[in-house]
Amino acid sequence: MVKSGKTKKKYHKPTKPHHHLNPPPAQANKPISVKTLPAHLVLEILYRTPVKSLVRFKSVSKSWFALINHPTFIKMHLDFNTSKNDKNKLICSCGYGTFIDIALLSLSEEPMNVLRINKDFTERPNYPRKINFRDFSKNMVLAGSVNGIVCLSHSEEMSERFVVLWNPSICCWCPIALVETKSWDNMSVGIGFDEVINDYKVICIVPEFRFEDYGWSRIEVYSTNQGSWEDVDKKGKIHFRPNTDLNHCNFIVNGVPYWAGLDLRPGYVDVLGRIDPFTGLFKKIEHPKHVRNEITRVNPVKLRESVAALIQSPGDYPNNVIDLYLLDENTTKWTKMYSIGPLVSGNVCEEMQIPQCFSTGEIILETWTWDTDQDHVTDLDLVHNIYDPKTKLVLHINHMQALHPCWYESYSHVESLVCIKGMVQIGKEHRDKKTKPKMKNWTEFLSKEFDSVLHL
Repeated sequence: MVKSGKTKKKYHKPTKPHHHLNPPPAQANKPISVKTLPAHLVLEILYRTPVKSLVRFKSVSKSWFALINHPTFIKMHLDFNTSKNDKNKLICSCGYGTFIDIALLSLSEEPMNVLRINKDFTERPNYPRKINFRDFSKNMVLAGSVNGIVCLSHSEEMSERFVVLWNPSICCWCPIALVETKSWDNMSVGIGFDEVINDYKVICIVPEFRFEDYGWSRIEVYSTNQGSWEDVDKKGKIHFRPNTDLNHCNFIVNGVPYWAGLDLRPGYVDVLGRIDPFTGLFKKIEHPKHVRNEITRVNPVKLRESVAALIQSPGDYPNNVIDLYLLDENTTKWTKMYSIGPLVSGNVCEEMQIPQCFSTGEIILETWTWDTDQDHVTDLDLVHNIYDPKTKLVLHINHMQALHPCWYESYSHVESLVCIKGMVQIGKEHRDKKTKPKMKNWTEFLSKEFDSVLHL
């Protein structure tokens, strides 16, 4: 007989959840797959990465070391940052007395010191038998900047012994000895870049002082590719002498250095001279025609990638106006673009210098201002202002006052990874190099993705 009623359901006890603080050994050792970015996106990020960060990234792996050191990547990184105006800065020397600072200056940031020079230091180990950067930095003079490579001259004991190429971004430098059998008195130094053969060149203009050669100068060119001074004696001498107080070029446009100086052949005529780093040939450029008087000053400058001339006080005093002229390199003709000013009012007198222009077109106006009381100076002040050609306004930039009291040489500068032949790391000039196994080809460590993007 079958029992009536409901069938009793079986009760299943639920299993307790297990919470593991640590994964099982087998799961912990299991490799984790990470989806990486495409190579072209990685490169786009690295092109935007500051140089100092890229130097640290070299220690990530052999492939990254090979990538960041590869000439193609270095050039692409340089091209990208050169095309971005916000990446371009000015490198300048400023200060007064014992300490001189080499600083990077931009419109939007505080000046960043890259080197502080103590002109009075006395501890100089092994000097002058073994030269190091610390030895040379005392009394050194900025003489140009191209693609992140800065040329340095010297104003005292090494002025006729060495010039130097320096990349402050990667802390490397290369001393270049001057030929001992030649005279280098009062030489003026610049740097040029021969884009055709990718060669950085140190260019020196050396005035002649013998009576029969007075008014002439000779040109000396050092090729970093060849590692030697080129024989330019056969190319003849030039009727040009850089300004007496100018031991460095004024500015550099498209790798060509320019000097302000005198043509002594027709008389003492102010001209602008340039030396082509590819051919070594000299070209003289006359100043634009302008109103001349006792206080007229012509300031040749680099404006973006063109040659410009800022003519101060072209009219009668006190009509202190600055006219800007632009040079057409093909026709060597000047065109007046616009005027700034007048900049004088009341009993305040201003003496203005134009140290340099930013790559975006803003012009730095360094002004010495003093109040006069019966022809006596009662108050003296140095002010740095910026003229913006877009708004046609003269603006005061507070952080530029950090360059007080004096601003010396300045050049357009872009931070780069460029390391030319012969450069060594600062502070390790005389250390014995450890022998390391040489790789036949560093590109073997690069991934196939980077190979295809860089076209290796």
